[in-house]
Amino acid sequence: GGANAAPLYPGADANVIAVTATDADDKPFAGANRGSYVAVAAPGVDVLAAEPQGRYAFSSGTSIAAAHVSGLAALILEKRPDLDLDGVRKLLMDSAVDLGARGRDPVFGAGRVDAPAALARAVPVTVARP
Repeated sequence: GGANAAPLYPGADANVIAVTATDADDKPFAGANRGSYVAVAAPGVDVLAAEPQGRYAFSSGTSIAAAHVSGLAALILEKRPDLDLDGVRKLLMDSAVDLGARGRDPVFGAGRVDAPAALARAVPVTVARP
């Protein structure tokens, strides 16, 4: 929808981790929506992606970025299956690399996801031995 578009769903739904897209220089994807609901950013411009019939092509968009975050969320949940949506969102946001205006902003949310940092924070819950 772009910078001036109204919030789009499902991304703007409170039960979704809204993801925006960045390019290789951490600049925002021109076609991405902006808003207070954006949680994090991820690579989503000129990403080599699979296509039908065994082909590959460069693709851009927030859907490409969301795939990065979905994969990272799965890795987090593998380590921390006790986390709920808010816990995963908080971990992603707390470990993100801040971009744009300092702190959370409507363009990048908390910033670009940082997989190593997020996974390092996803310390598995330990069970106390008797």
